[in-house]
Amino acid sequence: MSRSAAPSFLRTRNSIITNSKIQNSKNSKGCLQMSVEGDFDPEAISKAKEAVDSGLITAKLKALYKFSRPHTIRGSILASIAGTIRALVDTPGAISNAQWGVMLPRAFIGMISLLFGNVFIVGINQIYDKEIDEMNKPFLPVASGEMTKKAAWISVLSTGVIGPILVKNFFPPLLFQLYCFGLFLGGIYSVPPIRTKKNPLLAGLTIATVRGFLLNFGVYYAVKDAIGAPFAWSPKVAFIARFMTAFATVIAVTKDLPDVEGDKVRVTSQLWEFLGKEVL
Repeated sequence: MSRSAAPSFLRTRNSIITNSKIQNSKNSKGCLQMSVEGDFDPEAISKAKEAVDSGLITAKLKALYKFSRPHTIRGSILASIAGTIRALVDTPGAISNAQWGVMLPRAFIGMISLLFGNVFIVGINQIYDKEIDEMNKPFLPVASGEMTKKAAWISVLSTGVIGPILVKNFFPPLLFQLYCFGLFLGGIYSVPPIRTKKNPLLAGLTIATVRGFLLNFGVYYAVKDAIGAPFAWSPKVAFIARFMTAFATVIAVTKDLPDVEGDKVRVTSQLWEFLGKEVL
């Protein structure tokens, strides 16, 4: 293709990308109101960004809360409570003889560790998916500009360091190893060059392992260790772990379906940029 064709070539590229963005934006505005993650009215997002830019601490904390993807936190908390109750019920005398003054602080530390691990995984995903999220999930704080990439990195690195330190100091070595393995899987899900989310099978295995097996096994094992009971794999917990593994696999396969339009725009942009370089 000749150099003289380049301007026309690039105008065509820009036109296609712009039209795709406009169409996706229209679709997004219609769907944002259906979301369950928070305030997704474009005007509300703009006001939230202005509040953060003005330096309001409450606005920054709200952005951090949104950054943690609250719906994933709720899932972790519910799974932890269910695993804890199951471990206590499965151990005769555990509830009546429990040393609550020791167990409750440890349970609190364990919950904080889980939430830190959750923030690390969902946070690093938002950092590396910023361009995609700008099209598909413009309400997320990194994509909307409500949280800067620097603030996002500080949050991710802080939780990625403090979480393992807490687990190493308060829980058995096996749980520390499993916790670090979970962070590793959550990281490579989003971080190039591995980025397992590119492959449906690997993405499913990654999410199913972390959300299905590691979370349920880890909580059950931690409670058994805390009450001084020997670990024995409960058939009921085995069923829960298998069910959640299958459930998490379905989530992994379906959760990115709303991102299809944004992915198309990104691929189109990359293709036209490549072809444009060839032309120029």
